[in-house]
Amino acid sequence: MNVGITAVGHYTPSLVLTNEELVARFGLDVDAEWIESRTGIVSRHWLQPDETTSDLVVGAARRILDRAGRQPVDVDLLIVATISPDYPSPATATIAARKLGCRCPCFDLSAACAGFLYALEIGANAVRGGAHNVLVVAADARSRFLDPNDRRALVLFADGGAGVLLGPTTEPGLLATHTGAEGRQRMGAHIPAGGAMRPASAATVAAGQHYLQVDGRREIFDLFIEYTRETTDAVLERAGLTLADIDLFITHQGNARMVEAVVAALDIDPERAVNSIAHHGNVSGATVPLALSEAVQSGRIEAGDKVLITSVGAGYTFGSAIYEFP
Repeated sequence: MNVGITAVGHYTPSLVLTNEELVARFGLDVDAEWIESRTGIVSRHWLQPDETTSDLVVGAARRILDRAGRQPVDVDLLIVATISPDYPSPATATIAARKLGCRCPCFDLSAACAGFLYALEIGANAVRGGAHNVLVVAADARSRFLDPNDRRALVLFADGGAGVLLGPTTEPGLLATHTGAEGRQRMGAHIPAGGAMRPASAATVAAGQHYLQVDGRREIFDLFIEYTRETTDAVLERAGLTLADIDLFITHQGNARMVEAVVAALDIDPERAVNSIAHHGNVSGATVPLALSEAVQSGRIEAGDKVLITSVGAGYTFGSAIYEFP
């Protein structure tokens, strides 16, 4: 028995903001062409005022279950990878399970942009332990944590949810996974207040400490490439493969220039890599499963293809997986 992907799916909110609309809404001191040239982003999806992260989970989950021919009551385990939960407590997974009609163990997992890879590894181990339908969804609502005066964050981040349904298979399926982390004093990106270190107060709100703060571009790019290389080498070794065996490479879609830098550093043919950020922006942990879902639905992935997915996230979490499609 191996672990297979029964179905993939994604959900993005109906509100679409083009670069022109973003510039006009926030009075940015750049134009649409400037944003696209530096990020590769043309438009992004943001939550409607009455939507939240659990709605992203539910939207993606319903599409996944429909494609798999399963009902919510069939789900044995629900794992939600998110760093923008509906509430600090309880877990967003419990709220999504109620909305879906699931009655199974469910929990949130916080590993930033690498969250889907962490959740995939845990979900795969649950299947190996006897579970038949494990729903793994990454969802983030980054628009809710953006400083309206922070141009860099505004142009990059967006909202969305995507994931997979895992189950046992006799096909090759999931060939290998690898996850890791290296805590650093500078975390890549973080929200200073709202946790036990600095509980929310009038003072923290006035100081804008509940907004997302991102480290310098150069430092992030260098570490992103370093950790992507490390986890890629590790997962290939576990699978007994080389990059030449990989048909499609999907890394975290955080910035088109970052994707290009990783592809170049690993000496991967750009034709064998996904760069899908243009109409989604950076949706944190959901970028990799969203790109995978679109690749499957567009027919870009064929039977027998081996797909390598990687990501690096805040706190310098990182992960990778190799999947062979039947």
